[in-house]
Amino acid sequence: MSMGSALSEQMAQKVGEIKQAVAGISDEQASKPKGEEEWCVKEVLSHLCGDTDALSMYEFKRFLEEENPEVGIVPGRLGDPRRAVPLSELVSRVESDYAEIGRFLAGLSDEQLGRKGHVAFLKDSPLGEYPTLGQWAGAMINFHLADHVNQLRTFAQ
Repeated sequence: MSMGSALSEQMAQKVGEIKQAVAGISDEQASKPKGEEEWCVKEVLSHLCGDTDALSMYEFKRFLEEENPEVGIVPGRLGDPRRAVPLSELVSRVESDYAEIGRFLAGLSDEQLGRKGHVAFLKDSPLGEYPTLGQWAGAMINFHLADHVNQLRTFAQ
């Protein structure tokens, strides 16, 4: 199995975990944060399907289109307007966005997955500030998505 196919499968698994984590949560529950200074379910899902998120198709394509693209990570809090979007719509958007990214990753060669980008946020991490596209995708799947899956699971408890 190619690295791109493996990344695509990992992405699909995380999306399945997201869907499972929010199954049975009502729109009303999904709009309320569990605690002060915490995101609600809808804000987490909005973040994951946001066009400006580091885990967007735009950012992945930049690795192929630019030399060492600057990939920014800007943590923040989403606003209340996202709470009006139905939960099912947000889940559907996450599913379709990540299916598209999965297909993209599965179609890449090892050479393409080896292209580097600049992620200053990772400077002091084991990946360093110039990860390859494959490393970046793996980190986004296994750390970023995994963290949000765990965050969503706390809402179901």
